[in-house]
Amino acid sequence: MVRDKSFGSCEPQGAERKPTELVQTDQLVGQGTSQPVVRPQDFSLFHSQRAAVARLQYAATQEASLAILCGPGGSGVSTVLSALSTNLQHVAHVVQIDLRTLETFSKLAPYSNSEALVFAIDNCHLASDCMLGSVSDAIWRQSPKASVVLGGRGRLLTLLARDRGLLDKALLRSVLHPFSLAETRAVVQSRLSGNGLFYSERVPEVIHEVTAGIAENIFRLIGMAQLVGGGLPGQPIEVADIEQIHERLYAAAA
Repeated sequence: MVRDKSFGSCEPQGAERKPTELVQTDQLVGQGTSQPVVRPQDFSLFHSQRAAVARLQYAATQEASLAILCGPGGSGVSTVLSALSTNLQHVAHVVQIDLRTLETFSKLAPYSNSEALVFAIDNCHLASDCMLGSVSDAIWRQSPKASVVLGGRGRLLTLLARDRGLLDKALLRSVLHPFSLAETRAVVQSRLSGNGLFYSERVPEVIHEVTAGIAENIFRLIGMAQLVGGGLPGQPIEVADIEQIHERLYAAAA
């Protein structure tokens, strides 16, 4: 079943902003907790993501700790930070910060009196050199017992390597890995078979290969496969369908 059909365009990548010096957001609200970042998350945590949440949760409950979470784009760094924040809310005040939407600030005083305080900072790979060290120092000056979790893509590790003082303070470094073939198969089974769609035996393997196991890409590709399969009921989704969908998605994102 191969259909010559336009699949539209992917959402454009937002311009990467580089916040300067210290950080402040007007989205932080009462009780020392920011509004959670709303993201289209319609899948459960998988093995490496669950393991990362567990490890980060331990680190974040240690006083004045620093933890690092790194992974390729689409691997679920933001998802893990959101899950971590949810898990910690019953034991700590959690302040979620996203460097993409951040404005400069130098006042963390409203949160300095909390006994259990965690700053979960996402998209840290967008920071300028030495910015993360300055932000962390500002947090600890005003809240000496606060824990800091820095999350981002591979460039985050490069930034930390340039700031040995901050890197040496890290209690934990966790890396998110792409999905295994078994996890990709489980997603395909759930999303396609679970919705009454049929597919050839090699479809899960091909999906895994063309997406490199990146969660976001897997779910986007399967979502398009659901639309195609739903348009031709009773016919199996073939490898050629997956390859064509992938080519269209890749061209739209280029």
